[in-house]
Amino acid sequence: MQTGQRELAYHIYLELMVEKTGKNEDELKAEIGLEAFEKQVRQLHYQWMCGEFSFGKFTEIIGIPHWELWEILDALGLQIHR
Repeated sequence: MQTGQRELAYHIYLELMVEKTGKNEDELKAEIGLEAFEKQVRQLHYQWMCGEFSFGKFTEIIGIPHWELWEILDALGLQIHR
């Protein structure tokens, strides 16, 4: 995984969460860093791929809209169809 792609995925997440929570980017980075973010997304992706929950539930858990989650998964090189 290229660092730039990981950072792109994280940046998409941070932008959305700034809008959603009203917190600034530094506050959000203090709550969840790049490594923890990627680990969380990969774990949730694995669970989704195993059929533990729907994609709608995935978006609810991660807290971001459908299309942006597709972008994040794509940037991380994760399969977006099961």
